[in-house]
Amino acid sequence: MTMYREKRFEEIKRLLTERKELSIEDIMQAVGVSRDTARRDVVALAESGAGRRTRGGIVSLTFGHTVPSYSERLKLFSKEKTAMAKQALALIRPGGVYFIDDSTTLLKLSQSIDVPVTIYTHSLDNAIALAVKSEVTLRVLGGKLNHHGRFFFEAATLEQLRRIAFDAAFIGATALSQEGVYFPYADDAAVKATLAAAARQVIVVSETQKFQIQAPYRGFTLAAIDTFITERALTVQQQAWFAGTTKILVAH
Repeated sequence: MTMYREKRFEEIKRLLTERKELSIEDIMQAVGVSRDTARRDVVALAESGAGRRTRGGIVSLTFGHTVPSYSERLKLFSKEKTAMAKQALALIRPGGVYFIDDSTTLLKLSQSIDVPVTIYTHSLDNAIALAVKSEVTLRVLGGKLNHHGRFFFEAATLEQLRRIAFDAAFIGATALSQEGVYFPYADDAAVKATLAAAARQVIVVSETQKFQIQAPYRGFTLAAIDTFITERALTVQQQAWFAGTTKILVAH
């Protein structure tokens, strides 16, 4: 039993190094234990300094101190992200005009669209995914490529966005707090602020872990969000931060 427990801990720590975050369900599936055992393992690992305990599992000690690159986030394509993308897809209507942000979850949305719509994006990866879809009218916003974030930007983009009444803007979030939605780049935050003012519907698609991350530039307040799609129920405190008119959808 002792050896089994040690080997189990080794596997959990290996996965934590690789993924940066593990839910109780991830641990149950990875090492074949019950929910109660997974919770006890999380407590023991956190007490030993292997990670930091969260409400739903455990995160690495460096999680939240830096914003992972797009390529790093792409490796963490979980079933939760797929479920959130499916929830977002249900909000797209044929003939609509939409903006899709540079988010790994929203890349999955771009890959899933199969109806005639017009899509604007500044994301290199979304553009590649949508370029093969003959039913989609694709508009790629120009400018210089940010290699870390994999999006294009130029100042003229902001004026272009102001002239478009999007049916909805699907926006990811680097970080979330009571004060709003934050991003690591000032120019990207400016794009999101412009979209929040121009779009008929602002739909933010983000995991609850983003409440634990910090980023320097605010795009818009939580009050600007019409629909918030996430992977698990918010805490009472988190839910209170949103406007009463914001629809909160938990993807399954």
